[in-house]
Amino acid sequence: MPRYIVVAEKSSVARALRRVLARLERSVIVSYVRGHLMDLDLPAKFARWRLGDLPEIFRPMDLRVIISDPASYRSLRKLFSEHPDGELVIATDNDPEGELIGYEILSVYQECRGRAARYWRMRFNSLEDEELAAAWRRLEPELRWGWVHKADFRRSFDLLSGAVFTRLITLSTRKYVETGVLSWGPVQSPCLNFLVEREQEIKRFKPQKYWYIACLLESSGGRFLGRSERFWNRGEVEESFRLVREASAGLVEDYEEGSSRVPRPLPAATDDALRDLVRITGRSSYSLMQILEDLYRGGYISYPRTETNRYPDGFDFEKRRKVIQDSGLLRDLEITGPPRPRNGEKDDGAHPPIYPTAPLAGTGIRKIVWEYLARRFVANAYMGDALQILQRAEIVAGGVVLHASGKYFKEEGFLLVFPYFKPREERLPHLARGERVAILEARLVEEETRPPPRLSEAELLRMMESRGLGTDATRPIYPSLLLSRGYIARSGRSLKPTLLGESLIQALSGVDPRLVTPETRRSVEELMGEIEQGKVTKMEALRRSIELYRPTLENCLSVASQLGELLGRSIARLGQNGGRVPRKGKSGGRA
Repeated sequence: MPRYIVVAEKSSVARALRRVLARLERSVIVSYVRGHLMDLDLPAKFARWRLGDLPEIFRPMDLRVIISDPASYRSLRKLFSEHPDGELVIATDNDPEGELIGYEILSVYQECRGRAARYWRMRFNSLEDEELAAAWRRLEPELRWGWVHKADFRRSFDLLSGAVFTRLITLSTRKYVETGVLSWGPVQSPCLNFLVEREQEIKRFKPQKYWYIACLLESSGGRFLGRSERFWNRGEVEESFRLVREASAGLVEDYEEGSSRVPRPLPAATDDALRDLVRITGRSSYSLMQILEDLYRGGYISYPRTETNRYPDGFDFEKRRKVIQDSGLLRDLEITGPPRPRNGEKDDGAHPPIYPTAPLAGTGIRKIVWEYLARRFVANAYMGDALQILQRAEIVAGGVVLHASGKYFKEEGFLLVFPYFKPREERLPHLARGERVAILEARLVEEETRPPPRLSEAELLRMMESRGLGTDATRPIYPSLLLSRGYIARSGRSLKPTLLGESLIQALSGVDPRLVTPETRRSVEELMGEIEQGKVTKMEALRRSIELYRPTLENCLSVASQLGELLGRSIARLGQNGGRVPRKGKSGGRA
């Protein structure tokens, strides 16, 4: 009979554990689940959607636990029943969500064995053999209950708040127009609001004409470009242009060179890596997160959900450097000297930064993502900062000041291996004060001021992080979620709200801005930190979070008719203009 029953979160992790544990422990069975076994739902009496139920729903309550993966649930019960002496070892991901999945596995185990049955927790950050072997030797006798309660709270509050406001918006609108579910979420809606605010800035923007003088100049050291300040008056710029054209040469009034260090990248945390990879590949953060998880499950990188950007004491840099060199990626680069990582300030207490653990062959998007992480690791730990020379010159021609600037790298440092965002070099010839430079060509250029650009997905992720919305694990979900619900659309590499998305935000913000601004959700995220630290219970945090949103719910209920009419008109307009209208259909059997 097996002494241990190890349950992993994914089949690929189970394979790696079998490989290692076969050498360490003969009396072991390794199995796996497919993510969450269980989910939460409202009590059955709220299955039918009614506006009158919303105040009663929006209160701290024990939610209904449902089996979301019956096949895995039955498999575990069978396994625990057939091997009554085997002690459970929970080997799920080492983060709050993994801890909650571990708790669900433990719940099935205790159904079969009783609440006093002994179990263990196995924690690891990569699928390297040495890491798994070390994790097996330091099994823990408990789950991290702060993580369990934090993840359980997030799931509970998001269900309660999402249910009441989604039902309110949908039911109010259906009085005026046939529509499917109009969803609201405490993170989703502020995220959409960022995009709507930017779109409104763009629409309000009024372009203004301006002019400048552009000149091709030549010194003894070579040719370069100079341009005047902006002119807002056509008559003034034409007079200045005449003076420049009449001058055959300009005089160098000022020339300066300075240097600036460009720091190498920090160790790779999830948020930073995703923002970079979105810019590099043009893919969605959600799809890139799936690729990172796939690389982890394949044993090619460490655990990819981390907020840590500093390496722990005793980290084996040389082992990872050898992995990268064995891949052939940097065969032309000779790395000498010990590692000198540039560490950040963040440590989530659970995971190190993301780093390569095995060479990856082949091509395609998986290779691009792995190579980015490998190059970032080497750039951070083994390369120096870059040294950039900045040049600035002022040339006076016909009494008009022309400005010229240049920049180039004196020391490329980490850019030799991490070239992704290297600025373009535009070098000026060396100039001296009092030097005469020839004017080879002069042009009068007319342009208009431009509105701010739409947000890219990378910029949206940065805003979410800076405003305390979501976590490194959940942020990539929201752009794809908003796209799937028809609230936003892609425009090249930018995101723009649809008419439906704009109408929803405008209607909600008109009722109560707290429905769409990040401040209230940030307070809830802070409460999650207190749950993790054991300062408040899950039910107390639920009570306090619901009280934050209760005035908003009351405001919405008092003007539900006006809210529904406004959204109904927008949806009717969408249909007339050929836009995407939410269709009535399946909604979890709850509509």
